[in-house]
Amino acid sequence: MVNANLFQSFYVSVEHLNPDSPGANTEGFVADPGLAAVHCNIQPATFEVTALNNGAYGKSYTVFTTNSGILETDRITTVSGTSSKVYIVKGKEFFNWGLAQHIELFVVEPS
Repeated sequence: MVNANLFQSFYVSVEHLNPDSPGANTEGFVADPGLAAVHCNIQPATFEVTALNNGAYGKSYTVFTTNSGILETDRITTVSGTSSKVYIVKGKEFFNWGLAQHIELFVVEPS
């Protein structure tokens, strides 16, 4: 039997990493209004996925979504549920399996 607590359904907001100004040496996160409520399923990453992506066990997660607008280095924040959590996208892979098309993200909790 699958532990239902491992598969959490959330809505997340997405922020892209952009230069603070043209020619600037610093960057900041800017909210993407088109990605303000993206549906995702978030679960703890397996040992294998965590190791392959140089993640930290207990702070690494796998996110499943059908929205392709999320990019590596983006910051996603849960906007549904009782408390918000912040994650940084470290990896992205597209799976094109007929009706089961989806995007799988590797995310970590920031330090």
